[in-house]
Amino acid sequence: MSNQISHDLAKQMFTNMWKIRRFEQEVFEFYKNGQMAGLAHLYIGEEAVAAGACAAIEARDYIGSTHRGHGHLVARGADMGRMMAEI
Repeated sequence: MSNQISHDLAKQMFTNMWKIRRFEQEVFEFYKNGQMAGLAHLYIGEEAVAAGACAAIEARDYIGSTHRGHGHLVARGADMGRMMAEI
């Protein structure tokens, strides 16, 4: 078994980490500017966890998370516009 991942998988994981970071930065801006109710439990700094975990599971697998679940949803390909609307 190889300890290396393919270039395509590495690129996909990096892209997911970038998308997660950008989404969280936007959530923070809404929070900071008083444009959202409640608290912002940000996923900033944890992007690699969601990107790696979601790369290792299959489409049929379920995931569950707590108050910092945005990263997993983004890594699974959820609609970020709908996610932001929910926030």
